[in-house]
Amino acid sequence: MRRLVYIIILLMLAICFVSCRTQYIPVESVRTEYKTRDSTRYDSIYQRDSIYTLIKGDTVYLYRYKYLYRYLTTNRTDTILKNDSIRVPYPVEKKLNRWQSIKMELGGWVIIVIFVYMLMYALQVILGRLNKN
Repeated sequence: MRRLVYIIILLMLAICFVSCRTQYIPVESVRTEYKTRDSTRYDSIYQRDSIYTLIKGDTVYLYRYKYLYRYLTTNRTDTILKNDSIRVPYPVEKKLNRWQSIKMELGGWVIIVIFVYMLMYALQVILGRLNKN
């Protein structure tokens, strides 16, 4: 008889430790997208200037070919950053079918019945010991 009481107590503890809970599926919170475009353009102007003379003291410098903006390149980089963020976790709940909802309702009633039965049994044991003395 004592074994039965221990088994019932262990079952009650097992029922207390096993429960259902809502489980959240983690959602990617921040997603960053990078788009980069590079462009290199050659912007060289070969424009011949007229004859250019420079006089310093008794020396005369004569430049015949002068190029403006020689071998100039322009680098241009465009970067677009796009942040997409979802801040609230999204709970996923599955609807219970008929059988599962019946099991849940009856499970609550069965726990109450077992608790009342154990209480009555404990009172019977206590009163039986008091009557023997």
